[in-house]
Amino acid sequence: MESECNRNMKFNIKKIPNITLHIIKFIFLSVGAFIMIMPFLYMIIGSFKPSVDIVSLKFKLFSQNWTLDNYKYTFATSDIPRAYLNSIIVTVSIVLITIITSTAVGFLLAKYKFKGRELLFYVLLASMMIPAFTSLIPIYILAVKLKLTGNYLGLIFPSIMSAFNIFLMRQFIRGIPDELIESARIDGASDWFIFLKIIIPIAKPAIAIIGIFSFLGAFNDYIWPLVVISDMKLRTLPLILAKYAVFEQGPANVGASFASATIVVLPILIVYAFFQRFFIKGITLTGMKG
Repeated sequence: MESECNRNMKFNIKKIPNITLHIIKFIFLSVGAFIMIMPFLYMIIGSFKPSVDIVSLKFKLFSQNWTLDNYKYTFATSDIPRAYLNSIIVTVSIVLITIITSTAVGFLLAKYKFKGRELLFYVLLASMMIPAFTSLIPIYILAVKLKLTGNYLGLIFPSIMSAFNIFLMRQFIRGIPDELIESARIDGASDWFIFLKIIIPIAKPAIAIIGIFSFLGAFNDYIWPLVVISDMKLRTLPLILAKYAVFEQGPANVGASFASATIVVLPILIVYAFFQRFFIKGITLTGMKG
């Protein structure tokens, strides 16, 4: 009887550190999540508050004077629906083209042996280390010579290839067994059949990651649309958001800044909410590939 009690006491003593560790992790993650979410929550709540309450020295998360004036002002002074349409056209086009090019090139680098393949791969890696701003002027000059300024093609063409996405897809496809591809070839499958019916279905987690990264990059891009677009009708949402920057409009319109930021952030939150499980799964699987 005493030995059984001793064993139970030892078992309980061993469980205490584990329970304490889980509590500490929960508290730490909760604090971190609160710190990350708080600015977005304050932005959304502030978009429904008068600017006077936002800039007040007394911090109040909630206001007694809720209003839609910030959104009314934003929609009245800018063409938000048109900017939404422009952003959707550009973003969807970039996502689809990037997925196609990254998957195809990643498949070639992972499963095809040809002269200069390793050199091409190392050049691809080296290009990832070059800051994007260094290529801004050459790409703009190329766009001018190709007469791509001032239209949708000009917004899309610099992002049709992504070294990072190609690298990501190549690393994922390398983990697909060569025997699977060879058996398909023995059965008479063509390269297109292997790519469309075998590679793409298996690579869906990596494709989801590429889609999310491409969406975020294209939807949030500000510098390139600012450089290449002069027509006001082709402005994207980030350019609309810059119009309501606090340092330009002054504290009187800080509510409009919050409202416009909420409008821009909303599609990103929706996309991530729908695809987060693919994102997490893809990050896990891609990180395991050699």
